[in-house]
Amino acid sequence: MKVNSQFDLAVLGADDPLGEAVLRLLEERELAIGRLYPLTLNEVETTVGFAGKDWPCLTEHEFDFSLAQALVVATRAGAARSLAAQALAARSTLPVVAVEGIEPAPAVVVARVLRVVDALSGVHSAEAFAALPVAMAGKAGIDELSSQTRGLFNLESPDPEVFPQQVAFNLSPLPDAEYDAVLGAAAQRLLGKPLQVGFSSIQAPLFFGAAVMLHVRTAQVVELGALRQALTRAQGITLMETGLPGAMPTPATDAAESDDVFVGRIQAADKHLRFWLVFDPMRLEALQIVAAVENWIDKPANSMLT
Repeated sequence: MKVNSQFDLAVLGADDPLGEAVLRLLEERELAIGRLYPLTLNEVETTVGFAGKDWPCLTEHEFDFSLAQALVVATRAGAARSLAAQALAARSTLPVVAVEGIEPAPAVVVARVLRVVDALSGVHSAEAFAALPVAMAGKAGIDELSSQTRGLFNLESPDPEVFPQQVAFNLSPLPDAEYDAVLGAAAQRLLGKPLQVGFSSIQAPLFFGAAVMLHVRTAQVVELGALRQALTRAQGITLMETGLPGAMPTPATDAAESDDVFVGRIQAADKHLRFWLVFDPMRLEALQIVAAVENWIDKPANSMLT
């Protein structure tokens, strides 16, 4: 880690799951970050780990955005958007990457698998049923699932705050009714063609990992042997088909901190395919944010970051 770098980075939401995933990746990639400014929207004092030490998080009231050469917004909280807008209003040349400006992880994994299928047999349409973790609602979502789980074991009635309904031991549609449309548009954008890709997303009592049941209607009948070979060769895909039930990929056992989408239980009937997909949404979204930071660092000496 080149700690003497002059590239100083502010990370808003550094103590949220996505922010923590971004910091882990920055450290793994050994990017030349000089001074890190971890920012929090929470009232409670907290720290984050980075480059082998703990960094106390600052609130927006304690931080002067002119100190940073770039800003990462790693939280979906509405207050973060307002703060980023204020920072840009004060300093219009400040490079900013926000979670709203990257491709959502469920669309990334679905497009990754559909790209392989489309190359083999053409894709007529696809439907994805996504079970998403509370981590996508930030640290507050994780805290709510934890507290509700403990409370239910103690025969206490859950008191929803972050989510509209009880999240522990329960399933419900996502509070954001527009998210499925966002996912469909993102999948088409990633595939580079106007394929019909529908999403139905639920809030699952999962902390971090996510899963998708993907149903695909193909233009031609797919030979399963060729499909499995293509998936095995594809970058960013791990095929985990096996006859052993305990070896099936699951969000809790396989997804954590992996760049890949894990594919299991492929089923075929005529021109219809079904896939079970498992992935780490925080990791896949953090990868895109860190790629933007890498690009900023690699800019020539006469760039606006100097």
